[in-house]
Amino acid sequence: MDVFSLKSHIIDNPELIELILENTGFHYITPMGKEYRCARESGRNPTSVKVNIETLGATCFSTNLKGDIITLVQSKLGITFPKTIKKICKIIDYEFDNKIETFSPPFGGYYKNIAKLKNDDLIDLDTYEDSVLDQYEKVPNLLFYEDGILPEVQSNYNIGYDSASRRITVPWYSFNGEICGVMGRLNKKDVEDTETKWFPVIPFPKSKTLYGFVNNYNSMQERDMIMIGESEKHSLQLASKGLNVGLSLGGSFMSEIQANHIKSLFTENILIMMDEGLGEEHSVDIAEKVKFNNFFKNKVGYIFDKHNHYLQKDSKLAPSDLDTNSLKLLINNCTKWI
Repeated sequence: MDVFSLKSHIIDNPELIELILENTGFHYITPMGKEYRCARESGRNPTSVKVNIETLGATCFSTNLKGDIITLVQSKLGITFPKTIKKICKIIDYEFDNKIETFSPPFGGYYKNIAKLKNDDLIDLDTYEDSVLDQYEKVPNLLFYEDGILPEVQSNYNIGYDSASRRITVPWYSFNGEICGVMGRLNKKDVEDTETKWFPVIPFPKSKTLYGFVNNYNSMQERDMIMIGESEKHSLQLASKGLNVGLSLGGSFMSEIQANHIKSLFTENILIMMDEGLGEEHSVDIAEKVKFNNFFKNKVGYIFDKHNHYLQKDSKLAPSDLDTNSLKLLINNCTKWI
């Protein structure tokens, strides 16, 4: 189950938009060109809510909501992201079931430059109940705090501690909001050569999801911005700076399924923020994977500190490691747009 497949199915069958709106309490639903217009409540302005049939982008003027049909429904019903996905699937009678039969171009054919998903990318991740985290102590840790990750952010991302392995636990979630794995970070700054700094406490393939996707979904839609980095701390450090728009790849490469889900957000601005030490061509390659050039146009840039003014040479620092002012300078002075 994933957001990309769900949104693709709805856009390919735009009549489902009316069905979703009708079954989640919206009123006076009317198609108007490339949009559906409706009211959030009975007796209110019948054009105060709009949903774009090509991107599923949504706006509710009465509540100042800016997002997509998922965040619109979530706001209306006051439920969690995973429950919203399940609710929409139930309304339109849609089951993912690793659909690999006849494959139609996603998003009404607008993703013509996205290759057909490979079969192994369509395999669902193993997921777990939230109670799987009960075995870990949910407490903020000093190591992350000293790395610029605030205790409240650690709490929001369900960071914990596994006393058996003596590791800080970092849960990862599937694209529909279910726990799919847990990474463990040794709870000490200096790691010996014989030790592994990061190790999966509950193994999973990182290439099949994105860290921060569920946590930051609403904020990325609202701000029309995504900042993409490598490790989990990228998203956590940005959130600690008030930038809840971070997505982490879990490495220095972007998989096809990660690129598809990033593009499915239809945000206007995307910034690639790779760690120091990678060549410029690496960032260009990633940026090109999430660039639109057709009916929907977005701005995609990447950070490259060519002269190491902000990211010290051979430091392998992530841009998010910098303090807020230095990060702003790095973005302003070292961003290149493709």
